[in-house]
Amino acid sequence: MKIEDAILATLAYYGGFDYPLSGFELYRYLINPQRLKPNIESIEVITLKDIYEAVDELLERGSIVQELGFYSLKGRTGLSALRLEKEKISAQKWRKCLNRAYWLQMTPWIRGMFVSGSLALETVNKESDFDILVLVEPGRLYLARIFLSGVASLIGARRTRYETIASDKFCFNHYLTLDALNIKHGSIYNAQTYAHLVPMMIDPALAGKFFAENLWINKYVYNFTPHQQTIRRTVRPNKFLRGVAKVIEFIFRGGMGDILERWSRKYQQERITANPATHAVGGRVVYTNTELEFHPHSFERTILEHYNKTIRHLGVSVNSEPDSGLRQ
Repeated sequence: MKIEDAILATLAYYGGFDYPLSGFELYRYLINPQRLKPNIESIEVITLKDIYEAVDELLERGSIVQELGFYSLKGRTGLSALRLEKEKISAQKWRKCLNRAYWLQMTPWIRGMFVSGSLALETVNKESDFDILVLVEPGRLYLARIFLSGVASLIGARRTRYETIASDKFCFNHYLTLDALNIKHGSIYNAQTYAHLVPMMIDPALAGKFFAENLWINKYVYNFTPHQQTIRRTVRPNKFLRGVAKVIEFIFRGGMGDILERWSRKYQQERITANPATHAVGGRVVYTNTELEFHPHSFERTILEHYNKTIRHLGVSVNSEPDSGLRQ
């Protein structure tokens, strides 16, 4: 096995985002070498020392470049300065995100939230919104979505489907119930995306359970160990707001809540079905009793086309990574 090939593939993948990586990030997000050479039966442990030794070899060969402590493929100069500029914007975005998410604690049946997308990766621009993955109490998925959307609307922070630009607003684009945490749509794109999830409002034990249910991530991201490495950016807890949520849950705990859940599920599913974006090519919209996913215009296929073309050009693999089952 050549660690150098895996490093080149990883830089090729993140090059699609114009995003150079540090040595530790190369270690943490290293593409599993078995994605490049499927005939590899076993792989030894890859340490951070191994990564830096391989990086030195690639630098000496001129296959990669280093700028400001970050690495990128040969010919991709200038990305480090761009990354640092985006990190400044991200720092401002994070403050706004956490301040606004503070009020979401009053939402009933919400058991956890992760920040995803460009803010988690810190590749934002000034127009970026906040992509959120939400974990919900089973049996209250659609009611929870109504309440969450309502609270976000009250604070002026909900992105609607009519907004093409929604700077600093929440985009709740993925919901999972606690009894169905395993994500079925595996791909190198989704694995890298979920490896970057940032726990924002969730008990550490539940965050650990989520990642334990999604060990398929390591089929694509070789060294990912979230219980050791996941960065947390926590919303400041408020007992009163959480108390409001518990009161609402108590009121709708029985048969009346079940009736409202069935009504809200029927109403929302009809609206989702009628929305033309639901059926758009190149995306995915899921609306079941345990999952809601809204990615009608996914960036996944664009990233994978760039990645597959680049790794073939570099000669590190002849395999092409498929998407996660986007609509054809």
